[in-house]
Amino acid sequence: MPSTFPTHPAAILPLKLWRPRWFDGVALVLGAASPDIAYLVDGSGLPVWPLSHQWHGLFLFCLPVTLLGCFLTRRAAPAVAAHLPSGGPFALRDYGALSDSGHRWWITALSALIGAASHILLDDLEQAVPVLEIPAHVAGLVAMLALAALIGRRRLIHRWHGEAPTVPTNPTRFWTAAAAVTTPLVALIPFLPAAFLPHTTGVRLLTAAALGLLAGAATTTRSRARTTA
Repeated sequence: MPSTFPTHPAAILPLKLWRPRWFDGVALVLGAASPDIAYLVDGSGLPVWPLSHQWHGLFLFCLPVTLLGCFLTRRAAPAVAAHLPSGGPFALRDYGALSDSGHRWWITALSALIGAASHILLDDLEQAVPVLEIPAHVAGLVAMLALAALIGRRRLIHRWHGEAPTVPTNPTRFWTAAAAVTTPLVALIPFLPAAFLPHTTGVRLLTAAALGLLAGAATTTRSRARTTA
């Protein structure tokens, strides 16, 4: 099946470039990955699979998961981006501006549903033509790098969302907190149910990295709040 990242997001992100005011890019990307979040509990018996990959699951599972992801992403974006390298043509620090959505709530919700629907359609296409699986992985990686470079070179994040907020940085605190959360989670993954499944382990690794970045952002944000109090 196509990879949770970057293949699924790369397939839907061009909509944002085509009509930036019509779509919420964060919701598109997270929505495209949201059905696979169910793999976090693979083998646990919880009734989220195959719900997350069914059409009614777009509303019951994917939409709430994506909206939560959008909230957390926007809260953490300024601190995370400020602690990233500049990224050259990728302009990684511009992504701090994602803290401001700039969209009405219904655009975010609709973008989340479109992203999740694209996931199901792409999975169905790959299952109908299994030989496409490996080419899809390669195409997804190449497409995502190309899209990220295009967005960075043209400073599209800045154009869409304005200047990224200026936030104080504390790399030691940020990356220590990120590593303290991500490292034990990664060490635990081989012992979780269904760890032998590549797609399940892949989603868990992505989630561990994301939780680490959220922890780093939360730590530096709390430190900044105490300093200004």
